[in-house]
Amino acid sequence: MKYVSSRLSSGNKLFPTEIHIEPNGIKIKEPGVFNSRSTFISYVDIVSVSIDNPLVGFSTLTFFTNSTSVQVNGFTKKQSEEINALIIQGKN
Repeated sequence: MKYVSSRLSSGNKLFPTEIHIEPNGIKIKEPGVFNSRSTFISYVDIVSVSIDNPLVGFSTLTFFTNSTSVQVNGFTKKQSEEINALIIQGKN
């Protein structure tokens, strides 16, 4: 399953961030003009997920792993809740 951030959010004007839910983890793709970054996080490595849902605007998701954290923004509240539910389901 693929989720794409909104182009209206900060940092996603030209190249929106994508989150791909895969059978063994999540892949976060942050495209750019000259470089792009792709991060894979296994469900086993995800310690917790933090969702910041402001009253107005887009959500910010933070994925905490054993050693680092990855933060993405620009997703709707519904998208962020679905992503969190799928990660919980994948961990079980």
